[in-house]
Order: sequence, then structure tokens, then C-alpha cells
Amino acid sequence: MTDRSGVTQASGLQPLLAALSEAAAALAATDLGSVEVTELAAAHDTLRGVGDRLGAVRARLAARIADDGRWAASGTARTFPEWVARRGGSSVGTARRELALGRALESEVPAAGREVAAGRISLEHAQVLSEVAATSDARRAALASDRPDRNEAFLVGAARRLGVDDFRRLAKKWAAAVDQAAHEAEHRAAIEREHLRLVRRRDGVDIQGFLAAENAEILATALRTAAGVPAADDRRTPEQRAAAALTGLAQAVLDHGLEGGGTALVRPHLLVHVPYETYAALAGDGDGPQDATGALEAADGSLGEPAELDDGTPLAPSAFARIACDARITRVVFGPAGQPLDVGRAQRTFTGPQRAAVVARDRTCRYPGCSAPPMICEVHHIIWWSRDGLTEVSNGILLCAFHHRQVHQRDVAISHDGAGGFTFARRDGSRIGGEAPRGGEASRVGGEGGPPGGRAGPDQGAFELDACA
Repeated sequence: MTDRSGVTQASGLQPLLAALSEAAAALAATDLGSVEVTELAAAHDTLRGVGDRLGAVRARLAARIADDGRWAASGTARTFPEWVARRGGSSVGTARRELALGRALESEVPAAGREVAAGRISLEHAQVLSEVAATSDARRAALASDRPDRNEAFLVGAARRLGVDDFRRLAKKWAAAVDQAAHEAEHRAAIEREHLRLVRRRDGVDIQGFLAAENAEILATALRTAAGVPAADDRRTPEQRAAAALTGLAQAVLDHGLEGGGTALVRPHLLVHVPYETYAALAGDGDGPQDATGALEAADGSLGEPAELDDGTPLAPSAFARIACDARITRVVFGPAGQPLDVGRAQRTFTGPQRAAVVARDRTCRYPGCSAPPMICEVHHIIWWSRDGLTEVSNGILLCAFHHRQVHQRDVAISHDGAGGFTFARRDGSRIGGEAPRGGEASRVGGEGGPPGGRAGPDQGAFELDACA
């Protein structure tokens, strides 16, 4: 039976399920070999839509069963996903994702559930919302708000227009802009998960691991550079060519002694796209990336856009700050229709001779206790270039990529110690590897206020950061 809204009540489930089961059995028994391909394509589209609607119902059922709690009385499982798996319905991982989707459709993105039920968006669109959008208090508040540039209606409208892959990219950008603190925490968690494992087999080695988004892009760029364009008679698969490129990169480091160098500027590069207002907010305002909390908003109060990699992956504030610290920045001004109007002069913050001088002076990463070679180091501005820190050897210091990231994330203060070395201090003034420096001795990373380098005007629409890997 149905209520006044036309929604079928639980008492009517059994007849519907019986009819559905009978229809499914009839479809399964159909001889598809005798059906025209156009009819097959139409049937595929119909079944995909029906499957999405059924998947949404199943997810909501799972959420209600789990929240009821009586499943635990069986004593056969510790968690609801394990209970589902023991019943033979799915794997634990699939049951966990279905439960998360069901709870999101029930309470956090109910409009998306209605859109799936009406066939206007796919179940995958709704899954993107449950996995990306409803993942922090600030994001849930934005979903429920009346702000038309960030609420659930905005995302559902985008889901109607975009395919799942494009919608996922938009949702990730939305999540990064709506809650910068959560995005930063997610980035740090991803960095902590990074690992590389070589598992020896009888005839070789399995490579297993995980890289955060920007580091994965660095590796992918380096592999593409090393692999080059395949010759006409090259019959290797892309995966085989990537494996050879990885070996070639390692061989080049050893053959040319690059593990002790690092002064060259011709290295694989990472392209970052960032609107000017975002650049100003993340590189020029506040005391550092730890202040990037709340929503990323433009001057008019509308939701801003985060810095992003070429593939649309949004960068966490600290990752952007580290990259912007030593990058070639190209200004690109766009017109109202999105057409490029002007491309400004590119400027690299440290020239080749300057970089060579810093490497010659520092020799290794100067972070206390680290001795990483210049090959894996970057030149950091003690006072950020984006805040009028001078691009000169005295304002540069060699840091490995890991500690460069730590300095930006933790707002570490660096100063010359007067004896050719450096002191590092935490935000509370305590020395890293020693006692707190005397007052006025350390210069806070980023320096004091000021516009981002005084090099950009309000008419500049976007920047591209071409950062050394």
C-alpha cells in the first residue's frame, strides 16, 4: 500500500519483491543471441537505470537494518558488514560501502536519493556524494545550507549535467573549498600512508605501494618523460614501457651520480593550476597553511576554487604552499568566456647559479638530523617569496621534500645562527633539537604580512605553477 505521497509502505514489499524476482528470472532466461543490437543497447540502458534504483533501495534497507541493531542478537558477527558477509550477500568491504551510502541517502543527501529514484542521476553520482561530500561537519553543514553555490541542490544539479568522472572531480574540488581544514587533514593522512614495498618473487619483484596525489603525479610525469614516444615497431604495452621507464630513471640516477647532485633545473615538473584569489589567500594571507580553515571563498563571498593538479585533483593548502615556495609561476588572464587573453612572463624563484650556490653551501637537507642528498632536495625561501622574501642565496635553504612539507605544514621558523648554520623553531618558540631561541632571533616562515610578492595585480585571473619534482 502507499501513503499520501505515493511512497510504497513496508507492508507492500513482499508482493513487489515477488514480482521483481519473477521478472528477473524471465530476463535471465531470455535468449539474447536472437535480439537486435539496438534493442540490446536499449535494454542495457533500462537495466542500468533500474539497477541504480534498486541499489539505492538496498542501501537504504541496509542502513535501517544496521541502525535497528537486532542483527547483533545472532552473535555471529561483530559488525553489520561482517553480518551481511556471513549471510553470503557480499564482501565486508562492499557491505561497508553500501551501508555508508544508505546512511547518506537517509540523512545527509536525501535529495540525491530522490534523484536516483526518479532516474535523473545514477547511483554512482550518489556514491560520489556519500564518499566525498558528506565527510565532515563543515561539509554536511554546507550541504544543508541555503547557499546556492555550495548546498546539496547545487551538487545535485551538477550531477544531472555531468558524467560520473567529471562530477567526481567537481565534488572533490567542492569538498576541498568548503572545508580546507578537513582537506588538509586528509592530505596529511594520505602522506602518512605513503609506502613502497619490494616483494621478492622467484623470477623477480612485485612493487607494492601508495603515493599521495601530487607525489603520484610527479612519478607519472617522470615516467612519461623517461618513456618518451614509442617507436612504430614498439610492441610493448603501456604498462611494460612504464616498467622500463622506472628502471631507466633509477639507472640514470646511479650512472650520472645524481644522488649527490641536484643543481640542474631540467627535471620532471608538476603543473598546478590556481585562480589568483586562491593564490593570494593561500600564499599571501595569514601565518601559514595551518590558518586555512573554513571555506575557501572569493572576495564576493562565493565559494572559491582550490589549487589543482592537471587531472583536477585539488591540492591541500600545505601542499600548495610547499610547491609555490620554489616554482615557476606563469600568469594567465582569462576573459569572461574563458578564453586566454594574456600570458605573463614566467619567473623561476631561484636561478641555476643561485640553486648551485645553495647546494654548494648546504650540501644536504639542513633540517635537524637529516642528511638527504641534494638530488631529492628543494630550495626553500626562509621568508616566503610570496610575502616579499628575497630570491637570494642568503634567504634560501636546502630541504628534502619531506621536511620542506613539514616546514610548511607546521609553520616552522628558520633563522641563521650566525655561525654558518640554521636554527629551527616550532610555533611555540621551542627549538627543534634544542632550547627556544632568544627573542627576535627567528624569522617566522612567511615573514610579516604583505601581498603575495607584490608582483600581481587584481586583473590576473589565474596562475600555473610549474614546480620541480
